[in-house]
Amino acid sequence: MENQRTELGAYVRLSGMMFLQFAIWGAWAVLIAGHMQNLGFTGKQISYVFGTTAIGSIISPIIAGWVADRLMPAQVFAAISHLLGGVCLLFAWKQTTFPMMWGAIFLHAVLYMPTIALTNAIAFHHMGQSDKFGNIRVFGTLGWIAISWILSGYLWFWEKQEATLPRVGDCLLFGAILSFIMGAYCLTLPNTPPSKEAKNPYAFLEAFSLISNRNFAVLLIISFVVAIELPFYYNLTYLFLTEAEHGVGLAGSSANWAMSLGQVAEVLLMLLLFPCLRKFGMRFTIFLGILAWPVRYAIFAIGQPVWLVISAQTLHGICYSFFFVGGMIAVERLSSKDIRASSQALLLFVTNGFGMLVGHIVSGRVHDYFAYAEGGHAWAKIFMVPIVVTVLAAIAFIALFNEQKYQADADAIEQNTVNA
Repeated sequence: MENQRTELGAYVRLSGMMFLQFAIWGAWAVLIAGHMQNLGFTGKQISYVFGTTAIGSIISPIIAGWVADRLMPAQVFAAISHLLGGVCLLFAWKQTTFPMMWGAIFLHAVLYMPTIALTNAIAFHHMGQSDKFGNIRVFGTLGWIAISWILSGYLWFWEKQEATLPRVGDCLLFGAILSFIMGAYCLTLPNTPPSKEAKNPYAFLEAFSLISNRNFAVLLIISFVVAIELPFYYNLTYLFLTEAEHGVGLAGSSANWAMSLGQVAEVLLMLLLFPCLRKFGMRFTIFLGILAWPVRYAIFAIGQPVWLVISAQTLHGICYSFFFVGGMIAVERLSSKDIRASSQALLLFVTNGFGMLVGHIVSGRVHDYFAYAEGGHAWAKIFMVPIVVTVLAAIAFIALFNEQKYQADADAIEQNTVNA
């Protein structure tokens, strides 16, 4: 009974950690696009601000690895990072020029992105069984949804007031407050001391040896290509939904709520992932995940009816669960036990890092290129770019990924792990 209470207590504390961790990001990740547009930023400038998270993802392995292995307990470093990150967001809240905004968000990203790996490490260290991680990680998605709905209600209230200035920039204030709360909360987490092992923080480079496996190479390359189109959704959808001239014309509160439906669907679709893997196999499941993107962008390009555009946000559940989580499972099964962590880090480095960095640069330029002189954007032409990219990626994946070879390799690796 005592062990059960202890386990339940740890589960609650770690779930709260995940909830706050992703509520911080969810507070500003959508609405900041509208805030920067109100400030008169160009599409390229908006994409450069969003690109700071990709840069943070590229350099975060060396920061997180160094800290977790040698410097200080993970929860202490996470606390310091979030407290300083809150200062950065608070500073960004008051900025009106691109250089100062970019600098503040860049510093926040450098502080924040390593904490994702560190909170994962804290969870794995204390939850006992790794197969329970999903039960804890789902609270991160719930945190994103919760702050999105709170901010939607906040914006709705101010939209009803007469002669008020746009309050969408307050998303940065909410993010700062949550970051301060998370910083204090981290100090209450169970101790996760450094391992003291002299590991290479870029140990994921060891996983490059797996590129000799055709299926692994195909998955890595297609993941990079698909990641390029992600900023067209994360950076531009809010602008598309709120643009009156040629977009959907939603109020800021409604657009923010609509985009949160993607995270709601993500929670639900995660339950269907494993049944789909058993029935359809890895190849077809990931293929469906890729195809969900061009379907969503095609609905965006049509732009009507409004209810269909809003409903299309739920396709994010298929995109994320079937493609990204499915890809993580495939990488896990194709990797020997000694380099599994390195393989997952390599996948994140290629997608959240370099893939999205390229996507941020491309999406900003496409957004500006298809802007009308009199105002507004040719959204159908903008969304044709990610449609072409994802359709070609889906065709290449279904043609090149060999399901039978994948199953044979995965079974052989699993057998070797059992024998070892």
